[in-house]
Amino acid sequence: MKLHFVFPRWTKLLEDHPGLREVVSGYDIGNFRMVGLGLAAAAGAVPPGHELSLCDEHVSEPDFGVDADLVCIGFFTPQATNAYRLADRFRQAGKTVIGGGIHPTVFPEDAAPHFDSLLCGPAEGAWERIFEDLRRGGLKPRYEGKAQSSFAQPRRDLFQNSGYLRAGVVQTARGCSVDCPFCVVPSNAGRGIVFRPVEEVLEDIAGLAFPCFFFADENLLFPDVRNREYRMRLFSAMSESGNRKISFIAGYPQFVRQLKADEISLMARAKMQQIYLVLGLRRPLREELADRVLVEKMKELRGAGVEVMASFNLGNDEDCEPVEGVIERFCGDTGSNLAEFIIHTPFPGTPMFAEMEKEGRLLTKDWSKYNGANVVFAPKNESPEALLERYLALWKWFYGHINQREVSERYVRAFGSGIIRRD
Repeated sequence: MKLHFVFPRWTKLLEDHPGLREVVSGYDIGNFRMVGLGLAAAAGAVPPGHELSLCDEHVSEPDFGVDADLVCIGFFTPQATNAYRLADRFRQAGKTVIGGGIHPTVFPEDAAPHFDSLLCGPAEGAWERIFEDLRRGGLKPRYEGKAQSSFAQPRRDLFQNSGYLRAGVVQTARGCSVDCPFCVVPSNAGRGIVFRPVEEVLEDIAGLAFPCFFFADENLLFPDVRNREYRMRLFSAMSESGNRKISFIAGYPQFVRQLKADEISLMARAKMQQIYLVLGLRRPLREELADRVLVEKMKELRGAGVEVMASFNLGNDEDCEPVEGVIERFCGDTGSNLAEFIIHTPFPGTPMFAEMEKEGRLLTKDWSKYNGANVVFAPKNESPEALLERYLALWKWFYGHINQREVSERYVRAFGSGIIRRD
């Protein structure tokens, strides 16, 4: 069969506010784009013997007359509005279209009207049933992959090489054992952690065409024994293998502050060069940024050669007063290399979204606005306009005085020189 995959375009953090381009010399920070792992993994799970093609809408316009037995559109919430438009167009052109990814998995009733079928959860273990039903003449409304299945090797080769593809994404696990109110992982990938064998992760890393990559799984830094043992085995294997690719990972303050000296040293030897520190989600910023243990841990990481990029989430209900002052002190105390500012966003499939919907606090369900750059809910402590104004002001405060050369130098410290290279 002929399968045509489509990766819909979505609006990045600063693209919604083009006025910032003139004052934020680090514009690419808010425009950061990597190869979509979900769609590449779904394609990798397709059994041999089928013909695959892919349209990345960031690179080329979709061909609605494409010769394909099945059009497969994979997307998460900020892509959903555009994904629906594309699906409708393909179906109008007579194509059979299946939707998959995070958004259809956690909110199938929203996605279903635009597709002939949905693939919910991981794609592994589902394609055989889909192909059998296609041969019989019709798809079921919904298919579910198997969370316990072996991990497919992503087909990153399907993505076209272009200037914006500067880093890869590597998966180490599926699911999560922690139910955070803001997180879609448990409802999307399961409420238990399935680890990918270390040998497969090393093979995936070795095959990357990129000089750096992002570890997709935040549980890699969880402090429990099981996760710690896994990361120690992984980082040891990376170090012993002679890996030269630079990596970075996301983590929450409660977990980063518990990293031990031997772990930090091993992370550095394994070429992990940056932690993307997510602040203001698990606890309000005013509490997290006052944590002196966290500040000292960030200094320890930096001393070992591991930079920290701070990502500040604005609009937490428990931040009853403006937090600009504590953010400025925190950045000064830690010597923050790079920073990102995001407006608190309740995503479908999370307890937070359900609660805000019940309270009537959601301002829109235009999913293109759910990208962290727009106020999509009614804040408790200020107006939506005031929150947006503070968001824009913080971007200008951090980057407005930094020239492009210094931004590039900070990029290199965090990601290596390959991240800013253009083909």
